[in-house]
Amino acid sequence: MMKRLLLAAILSLMIFSSQAQSDTTYIDSVPRHSPTKATLLSLALPGAGQAYNKKYWKIPIVYAAIGSAFYFAREQDKSFNEFKDAYVARVDDDPNTVDDKYQNVYSDENLLSLIDYHRENRDLLYVLTVVAYVLNVVDAAVDAHLYYFDVSDDLSANLRPNIQFEPMQNQLIPSLTLSLKFGKKPRQTYY
Repeated sequence: MMKRLLLAAILSLMIFSSQAQSDTTYIDSVPRHSPTKATLLSLALPGAGQAYNKKYWKIPIVYAAIGSAFYFAREQDKSFNEFKDAYVARVDDDPNTVDDKYQNVYSDENLLSLIDYHRENRDLLYVLTVVAYVLNVVDAAVDAHLYYFDVSDDLSANLRPNIQFEPMQNQLIPSLTLSLKFGKKPRQTYY
């Protein structure tokens, strides 16, 4: 008798747990918006995380930020290499290499200044390119985390002038009152 009761209890627990598992499987099978997926997509291809988050308007901004910084970095690199080659042609003591382009335009000191100037700008613009790329990834991750965030209809602030009485000094003091309202407006019913 005890064995049958124990067997019935175990069998009912197994049936109950299988039903509970099937219910959780149904709940877990609802597609969720994944911040990890948005982050990985943005890491793989800039703007892909924004597309996954359905923020398509941000994609041109991402490409403009990364592309313009990279473009200007490449331009600074070209100028840097051009001035560096001209300076090396002047100081290498080889009569076969001659600086024809800047010979009577810049002195050696001017060329060194231009080399430093373009190197610093190039390096800064490469750093800005990386920063824009990282901001693209961070934006996709934050947007994915806030994907289901409920933005209510009424988020408002109200600033009004006010007058307060100060009993210790027996005088009126002008002040401002700030009222913040968070939440949805109550539905109006018309009768």
